[in-house]
Amino acid sequence: MNRALFSLSNCRWVPWAIAGSFLIVFGVNGALAYFALKSDTGLVSEHPFELGNGYNRVLQEAAAEDALGWRGAATFSPAHGLTGSIIATLHDASDLPLAGLSVTATVVRPVEPLPPQVLTLDATGRGEYAAPITLLRPGQWELRITAKRGSDMFQFVRRVVVR
Repeated sequence: MNRALFSLSNCRWVPWAIAGSFLIVFGVNGALAYFALKSDTGLVSEHPFELGNGYNRVLQEAAAEDALGWRGAATFSPAHGLTGSIIATLHDASDLPLAGLSVTATVVRPVEPLPPQVLTLDATGRGEYAAPITLLRPGQWELRITAKRGSDMFQFVRRVVVR
C-alpha cells in the first residue's frame, strides 16, 4: 500500500472545501433574508391585532347589513378610454330602488399598490348612483361601495376589468 496517498499534504483542500461550503450557505441565507425584507408582507391592515380584537363588532355589523336585505351592483361605464363613470344600483329586500342614500365608492387597484380613489356618488334616479372617474391604467379594479341612510349601512365589493 502506498503511504503517499494517505499523507496530510494531499488533504490540504479539505479545510478550503469546508470554508467554501459555509460561504455558499451564508450567501444563500443572505440573499433569502434580503428578498424576505424587500418583498410584500401580505398584510391587509396596518393594525391587524386591533382588527382581530374587534372582530365581534365586525360580525354584528355584518348581521345588521344582512337584516336590511339590501342588494347592490356596481359597474364602470366607459365613455372614452379610461374615462367613464362608476355606477352603483341599490335595491331593498322587496326589489324596490333605494333612494335618499349617501353613497361612496373607493376604487382600488388590487394587483398593485396605487393610492385608492374615493368618490361620492350622486343619485341619478331609480336607485342608481353615479360619479365620473378617470382610471390610471387598464386592467382589474375593485369597487368598494358604501351606502348609508341614518344608522343603516350597506357595503359590497365588485371587481371590474377595464380595457
